[in-house]
Amino acid sequence: MKVAEFLLRTLEANGVRFIFGNPGTTEIPLVRLCEHRKKLQYVVALSEVAAVPMADGYARASRSLGVVNLHVAPGLGNGMGALYTAGIAGTPLLVLVGGQDRRFLHTNPILWGPLETMAGSVCKAVYGLNTRYDAPANARRALRAALTPPYGPVALVCPPDLLEQETDARPAAVAPPRLGGLGERGARAYSRFLARAKRPAIVAAEDIHWDDAGGALEALARRFAAPVHVAPYTGVLPVASSSRCYAGYLPPSFKQIAERLTAHDALLFVGGRGLRTTLYSEAKLPQRKAWIGADSSVLAPDGEFELARVASIRDALGEILKAARGSRRTAARSSIRPKIPVPAAGAAALHPSRAIHALLERFQEAIWVDESGLSTSDVRQWMRLAGGRYLINGSGGIGWGLAAAVGAALARPAEQVLAVIGDGSTLYASEALWTAAHRRARVLLVVLANRRYSTLNEAAARLAGGALDLFTLEPPVMDFGGLATLYGMGYARAETEEQLGIFLAAHTRGIRENTLLELKLDPAVKPVTASRHF
Repeated sequence: MKVAEFLLRTLEANGVRFIFGNPGTTEIPLVRLCEHRKKLQYVVALSEVAAVPMADGYARASRSLGVVNLHVAPGLGNGMGALYTAGIAGTPLLVLVGGQDRRFLHTNPILWGPLETMAGSVCKAVYGLNTRYDAPANARRALRAALTPPYGPVALVCPPDLLEQETDARPAAVAPPRLGGLGERGARAYSRFLARAKRPAIVAAEDIHWDDAGGALEALARRFAAPVHVAPYTGVLPVASSSRCYAGYLPPSFKQIAERLTAHDALLFVGGRGLRTTLYSEAKLPQRKAWIGADSSVLAPDGEFELARVASIRDALGEILKAARGSRRTAARSSIRPKIPVPAAGAAALHPSRAIHALLERFQEAIWVDESGLSTSDVRQWMRLAGGRYLINGSGGIGWGLAAAVGAALARPAEQVLAVIGDGSTLYASEALWTAAHRRARVLLVVLANRRYSTLNEAAARLAGGALDLFTLEPPVMDFGGLATLYGMGYARAETEEQLGIFLAAHTRGIRENTLLELKLDPAVKPVTASRHF
């Protein structure tokens, strides 16, 4: 069989259902073979800016490998920002990069570029299909690397002339190495660490989702009455936000983190790559600290970890629970999440916090993809979503959420996916709506239209003494109804609480088609939790 066929059959043998990509000439050998396949489908995006987040969102929603196909050097360059985001969030992603035909590389042809160097800056490993002899082994190596923790994007350079060559290799599933547990002695050490603390707390990150360890973490939190704080910018909600142990996301400010955790005398960090914050601030975390995860490069936020082990999180938490059979503290009887009341109904104008609360009440069973800017903290304040059903980009950039929601919808076609996106973010990769319509996904896109880069103005208020005119998005007036029409989506607009209520009442069972709901907001009215954003 041809190397291209071997590669596709190998992906199928490893459970891959979709390749997301914006193909060009060098991808024709792959795309042609995907044309009539049943197990593996090629999902066309209109740009790499949309294709990479689609694969990322698909991987997070399905808790499986995502695969994206990028077109030589310009396509890889276009996708690098989103590959950076996938790496920060720890998403297992296989990146098939279309290399240029090797027979005339010496002429520096169009689309040529230093692919290995480019990919290496945003991928944890880069492999190439160099000859028909090493191609099968390197394809398996790339898959194994992508499926080995700590997760992140792994690139495989695929020259089109090599894809057309013949190989005798047989496709098969790879067997990536998996991390072990702590062992009895190690588990006792972590159990003693928590038992000796008067007020322990847990700081959780994405690794819990990828290891399917949310239930074990909640059980451990209940055993030691330890609230679970989610690390800032964690890309996938690691535990149910309806759980009594859930204490909310930590703010992306080291000073505010220290204030939030000051009552605790011991901190167990589970997974993650450290505390990601936004603006510089000074603070101390003098508590005793321990860590369990997959990335050995993680440093303690202040001082050193008393205990630190590279281990399977699910296995480790189970072992700690077993070692702690004789220990039990009385857990809180109600949610320990910081409480902020929903603002009272006022004028006819739509308050952003009341809008978010109403959407959460109606769509509490949905998968939420959040790139809502200043309203993000409002979503986290009142959401009661199951673990794994709240996704953010995790890197701090924008332009990821809309396309990621399309990938999530293809991963979970029977479920409602809701993307709440700022108007500026929506415009970054709005072409993802074409793929949503073309593939008949079922996405409810809620656009928070305040005609401002409100998040940047909030930062400017702190760094420059006030809002900046350059962060205003109008004129011209943005026509989101026209955008919905362009891509064949349903459209609704709400400027008042009554209008939003009418829309929600008409969709008690979710939406049946891709729909854009534009919420026209007063830019002078801030979400009630806006102060937590920085």
